[in-house]
Amino acid sequence: MQTESPDAAIPEVPAEPRNDFTGLLLLFGAILALGFFAGWGWAFVVSAIIFMIFMHELGHYLTARSTGMKVTEFFIGFGPRLWSIRKGETEYGVKGIPGGAYVRIIGMNNLDPVDPGDEDRSYRVKSFPRKLLVVSAGSIMHFLMAFGLLFALLVVYGVDADDGSWEIGSVSDASAALALDLEVGDRILRLDGEEVTDFGAFGDLVEVRGGRQVEVVWERDGNIMSDTVALGARLSDVGADGFGGLLPLDRILSIDGNDVFSWEDVVAVTAGRQGERVDMIVDPVGERFPRVMFDVTIGQVPTDPGEAIYGFFGVSEEPIRNTLGPIDATQRAGSEFIDLLGLSIEGLARFFTPSTLGSFVSDTLGGGDDAPTIEISSAEEREIASRALDTRNPDEDRILSIYGAARVGANIDFERQLGLLVMLNVFVGVFNMLPLPPLDGGHVVVAVYERIRSIGGRRYEIDYARVLPLTYAVFGLLVTIGLLALFRDIVDPIDLG
Repeated sequence: MQTESPDAAIPEVPAEPRNDFTGLLLLFGAILALGFFAGWGWAFVVSAIIFMIFMHELGHYLTARSTGMKVTEFFIGFGPRLWSIRKGETEYGVKGIPGGAYVRIIGMNNLDPVDPGDEDRSYRVKSFPRKLLVVSAGSIMHFLMAFGLLFALLVVYGVDADDGSWEIGSVSDASAALALDLEVGDRILRLDGEEVTDFGAFGDLVEVRGGRQVEVVWERDGNIMSDTVALGARLSDVGADGFGGLLPLDRILSIDGNDVFSWEDVVAVTAGRQGERVDMIVDPVGERFPRVMFDVTIGQVPTDPGEAIYGFFGVSEEPIRNTLGPIDATQRAGSEFIDLLGLSIEGLARFFTPSTLGSFVSDTLGGGDDAPTIEISSAEEREIASRALDTRNPDEDRILSIYGAARVGANIDFERQLGLLVMLNVFVGVFNMLPLPPLDGGHVVVAVYERIRSIGGRRYEIDYARVLPLTYAVFGLLVTIGLLALFRDIVDPIDLG
């Protein structure tokens, strides 16, 4: 919704509508080019964000019109006008920078000059309930979209089964699962004679059987299959102590070009080589892909697999889903929406504290006083240090720009894209209701203050010139945060891995 500035005291001369469709076609062409060259995920998420912005302003527009206010402009984007058309008293159009939108309602404050004949249709003369409805409508629209998307997700994709049943979501390289030729969608039924229930219980069964030969029974497309395999291993604290440069839960894949699978293989390759430096391929804890590690020092390698390793099978979990009917989906969507609303309010309250804002700025610009300092003297120690500094996740103290949100959404599947749009709608809806001008919540505060001061029958109207310094300060802060977020999303993209 349009927020006025001191310049509003000077009447504007409306620009002539631009009915040339060239600019609009260029915008559509740019979105199509984004899909062709960067991926259709990018095109979908960018289009969805533009649609979100449009719906926000549509909420303001519809409620303003329904409450008798005059709307003179409804534009998507800022900057140069690409296309516009005038219908009745309102000009509709698209501008060149799709980073926002605005609806211009006449008489938003006392600085906005209004033709005397239109004064009774200005925002400032309307009743308190009508003002409150109009300024809240953008966030209400976001909340309605979030609820609708949640409902659709529950009806189409469902919720995790109550009994914790699951199927294989992915298979790791160089793993027992790969050796068995397990596939995404298979369901593991038994391991070493023990019935498999939820994924946590399966992990417990695997952990204590590292390196052992076990029987695995699984189901694929209704067929029951079984085979035996030796479980892989991740290092325990004791096992990691046997190699200078490795950490607990690392997985050794190769030593000096020799592939190793069982702990017996590791013991055989390292026998009699204590103190030697070797090259390894390792699946490192906390990282997505195996890497080559040079000059790992062999220490006192324990021979007992029971103390040296934890079992590793090599699958991830994909919970079995049950779809919901309309009534159950409505109830569940309402409950999940309330939870997300609370999380967004909590997250914003935490973000706008001095300590979190300071962390956001320092992390964005390359680290601050909170960053631990460790004395290191070798590449081996540097490797350990870089992977051990996990006392605070910098991504907890960040906020995404539009580019960052689009980048995240472009690299996930459609279901998760819809889930991301749910969270974005809830967050943006809450953010816009922060009680600060020029946000919609700032207009709510002004309306409430004017209503309180008008008790007793004499209408009170705040002098907006007194609000402008705060408006400019908040606007400057938000622009700064937005630019920092954009910079960080470009140089340090968030990894949902």
